[in-house]
Amino acid sequence: MELSKAFTTTEIRDMAISVIAVALIFSYPRLIEFPIFLVAVIIAFLFHELAHKFVAQRFGAVAHYKMWPHLLVLGLVTMFTPFKFVAPGAVVIQPYRFGRWGYRIKHLTPNELGLISVSGILVNLFFALTFRLIDIPIFQSIALLNAWLALFNLLPFGPLDGRKVLRWNIMFWFILILISFLLVASALLL
Repeated sequence: MELSKAFTTTEIRDMAISVIAVALIFSYPRLIEFPIFLVAVIIAFLFHELAHKFVAQRFGAVAHYKMWPHLLVLGLVTMFTPFKFVAPGAVVIQPYRFGRWGYRIKHLTPNELGLISVSGILVNLFFALTFRLIDIPIFQSIALLNAWLALFNLLPFGPLDGRKVLRWNIMFWFILILISFLLVASALLL
C-alpha cells in the first residue's frame, strides 16, 4: 500500500511530533541518550498506535492518529518532575467511510472493538517478552518500557484501552494485566 494512501500528511506530522516529544520526555535530563529513547518510543508507542489503526482499518473503519497538543504540552512540562505524564495522542476510530455518494456506516461489533483495543497491548507484550529474552541493558529497557505501556493502557479508566478490553472480555483483561504486572515487577527487581 502506498504511504500517501495509508496516512494523511497531518497524521504523519502528528505521529512524528508525538514520537519526538515522548522520546525527549523520557530522555530528559540525559539528553545524550535521546537516540536510544527515540528507538524505544518507536517500538513501544508508535507500533502500539499503528496496531490500533491497522486492526480498525481491517474491520472497515476509518482510523487515524490524532495528536492532543494540550496533553503533549503537559507531558513536556512534567518532564522536569520525577513523575512524567505521557499521553500525546491516540488513534481515533470512525465507524464510517466516505464514498462517492455520501458515506456508508460500518457498525463495529463488540468483538471488533475489543480486538482493536487489545491489539496495541498485545504488540507491547510481544516486544516486552521478546526483548526481555535478550540480556543486554538497552533491550531490557525497551522490554520494561513496553511492559509499562501495556500495564498503563490496561487500566480501566477514561479513554484507555483497559476499559474497552475489560468490557469486552474480563478474563482476557485479567490475564493481560497480570502478565504486564509480572513483566514490570520482574524488570524492576533485577
